[in-house]
Amino acid sequence: MLYSQSKQHTFERLSFEEEDVLFGSFLLKGSENDMLGVEQFPRVVDAAGLCICLEGEGEIVIGAQGYHMQKGDICVILPNDILYIRRKSTDFKGYTLACTPDFLINSEIPIPSRTPIYLFIKDNPCISLKEKEQKDLIKMCEFLKEHDSREDHPCREEISRNLGYAIIYEVIGIYRKKEPLHQQPYSRKQTLYFEFIQLITKYYREQKDIEFYAGQLCITSRYLSAVCRETSGLTAKECIDQHIMINARILLTSTDMTVLQISDELNFANPSFFTQYFKKRTGVTPKRYRSMNERA
Repeated sequence: MLYSQSKQHTFERLSFEEEDVLFGSFLLKGSENDMLGVEQFPRVVDAAGLCICLEGEGEIVIGAQGYHMQKGDICVILPNDILYIRRKSTDFKGYTLACTPDFLINSEIPIPSRTPIYLFIKDNPCISLKEKEQKDLIKMCEFLKEHDSREDHPCREEISRNLGYAIIYEVIGIYRKKEPLHQQPYSRKQTLYFEFIQLITKYYREQKDIEFYAGQLCITSRYLSAVCRETSGLTAKECIDQHIMINARILLTSTDMTVLQISDELNFANPSFFTQYFKKRTGVTPKRYRSMNERA
């Protein structure tokens, strides 16, 4: 899974956990609940990757620009992009391939950040594919996946690296011929909501009051809640609580931190207050939640 957290950045980061992995591929489905951790809040992507929409449709935000993806579209994500999946249909299926930033940095392909094609892809990450282009690209990705799984092959890494280069060249060639998808226009309320979510990811540990965020946005707390309810169906307070709870659950199920340490991490006054807060929203205590979700 491509997920990690770091306090050193404005946004939490999405990255490879295994240091020796160069590539990873998987099918992103609409029925899955936030598989990448970017459907509730935006995260900085510490990887490079592509996603081809095979079925359904969805709306993603890269940086501060929104794009509508549908069957046959491809989207390329570059290292340090800010990614946020705002919505995906229940029948959404996206073929996804990702690689570590080190692979690009050490790549023999001349694609530094100032080259025209790199800048074009960064400014226009989403385009439409022809059916043959889609099939050929997925075939290449599956070929890479097959060869990269041969852990006993003495030249496994060299083969995988060169197949990866071939895929990069294939993507570059496709983008050189294509027109970008139109960026989705956002209303003032949608822009305010997205800015609010960005602020939550930065300040949720220290600030849990609506008034702080409303002040940062130069609007009233009442208007902020109205904007949130209209855009997401949640009040501003519910948005803040939701983000705190997402991180609390992650810490309880993926770390060995004690309830006291998690309480400190999330900046609660004391473990007792954190326990009351958590139980009010889940019906169980943090310790009980952890025991219920322990891996076999």
